[in-house]
Amino acid sequence: MKNAYRLDIDDGVYKLGDLNLFLQNTGTISYPPMDPQRPARPFFTGEIKLEVTVRGETRPFLLYIPQDFPISGAGIFLYPENGVRCEEFLSRGNWKAISEETKAALIVLESRPGGWSQADIQSEVDYSEAIFKKAIAREYYSLNEATYYIMGLGAGAYPATTYGLLSSSLFSCILADGQYDLDSRLLDQLGKIRSDRDAACSKLSVVMPAWLVSRDSEDGGAVLEALKKANRSEDRGLRTPYGMLFQPDLRRWQSTLDALPMTEVQFTSAKDASQLSPEDLHREMILFALRFKRWLSIGNGCFRAARSWEDMGLKRFEAEIDGRLREWYIYEPAAYRKNPEKKLPVLLAIHGYSCTGALFAENSEWHTVGERRDFFVVYVSAYPSNCSSGGKTVPLPTWNSIGMASETDDVHYISVIMNKVKQEYPVDRERIYVSGHSNGSLFTQRLMAEAPLDFAAFAPQGAQYHMRIGGGPADPQEDIRADGVLRPVWLMMGAEDIGDADSLAPGSANDQFLDMMCRVNGLNRQGGLYLENGKYRTWTYCDAQGVPLLRFTGVQDMPHTYTPEIAQIYWDQFLCHFRRRADGSIAYMP
Repeated sequence: MKNAYRLDIDDGVYKLGDLNLFLQNTGTISYPPMDPQRPARPFFTGEIKLEVTVRGETRPFLLYIPQDFPISGAGIFLYPENGVRCEEFLSRGNWKAISEETKAALIVLESRPGGWSQADIQSEVDYSEAIFKKAIAREYYSLNEATYYIMGLGAGAYPATTYGLLSSSLFSCILADGQYDLDSRLLDQLGKIRSDRDAACSKLSVVMPAWLVSRDSEDGGAVLEALKKANRSEDRGLRTPYGMLFQPDLRRWQSTLDALPMTEVQFTSAKDASQLSPEDLHREMILFALRFKRWLSIGNGCFRAARSWEDMGLKRFEAEIDGRLREWYIYEPAAYRKNPEKKLPVLLAIHGYSCTGALFAENSEWHTVGERRDFFVVYVSAYPSNCSSGGKTVPLPTWNSIGMASETDDVHYISVIMNKVKQEYPVDRERIYVSGHSNGSLFTQRLMAEAPLDFAAFAPQGAQYHMRIGGGPADPQEDIRADGVLRPVWLMMGAEDIGDADSLAPGSANDQFLDMMCRVNGLNRQGGLYLENGKYRTWTYCDAQGVPLLRFTGVQDMPHTYTPEIAQIYWDQFLCHFRRRADGSIAYMP
């Protein structure tokens, strides 16, 4: 080993990089047939024994997928006590029952025969990283990016806490019952490794909910103090039946857009733990963790409480369309409830690959903007497919879009849904807009190409028309041709996004997109206006009347994600200003 009790990180930087790891899958799995009436049904359930090879050493791990695991769900990475085999661990206690109750998948790791190594902690991190990458590769199920949790028991608490803190922009909660207090040299090192997307933060200063259980002390130790500091939590004299509860000052953090509604740290002392059933305690710890979701955003992630579509006030609909059961969700703003006759705009929100309408509602919070600005929001869900992965992933919601294929006619699906919305709600038909992320961005651009008259303006984000999942240049014959129909469009890309990210280098996907849309909208590519506003860098192209028909924005420190800020900016600064008249022309309202 290079550094005893420390990580082999000498330059202060550790980052996993691009997490779209399904593109690296090499094997082909025989998947059960799709049930068109139960498209969200999991393809695999129960135990699946797997292994990874790291630095020539092969080590096992095990998946447990509950019967009702959602199409994109939560995963709990579990580190058992020394010497406990994966299968043996699952046969003990109530772990399977907890998984079935919470609908969360379990990813169970296993120590070497000699136990988890604190001295060679780097090898345990390497093993953890290999399993994390394997677990999110979507071969047997799909874990949602906001719902990665990590838990260690006994000696397994040490590597779990280490990897959780090292990957503090990825995990949504650390749970540790046992030997979680880290060697002072390791803790000091974590405090010097920079965070993923904020040079002003270290790995140890990123907000992280946690529940720590000590078996030999009434004092939580240095790790507890570090977590309390990162969470800006204070001792407010709060207790639960399980111990002490530390919270931030909610008056300071509750109302900030895309900030920290609530994070908490719990501590159970040895005395408190001795009076608790391990089964009950561990169940409560997992229920605690699942309250939190860390959505990717600018910086190291944004915590928001986990919410269902019912919690968000959405209405869910389903119908058989083209022989397949399809779903969608609608948000009705208070303005509609107060005056059901008044015509209101509509925003069509389109999720990315492997996501759903309900998850995109949690992520983007378009309905919150709709409530503030008086418009309907329609969240649609794609149908599962694995065409674009070449059969190397479980079938997941995929739009039949630019550069990504599925078996469905999604343009027809959207037409059916939007016709239903127009028939059942008082829709201002001149003010219908569409925005999508990733695969949904590519589908937004397909709608822009094939059905431009159905929308007043377009807001794709996180993927460009000329991006190809497998790499390589786009066929120029596939470009949208100038046909006299104006297509107001604003494309945003993060600086740490997929593909060409926010690059405008000649020949990049963004450069090709701007060339194409300048031709389509009759704009001068050399006449763009540049504006820097904090982390947002925007190029705007206007017509002779000063109408901003084309915008491109690169966002500093932003990965492949969609945030509530983006939704608000798209609406206030762009979408709401456009109307599509009945004759197909565009009217702009400054």
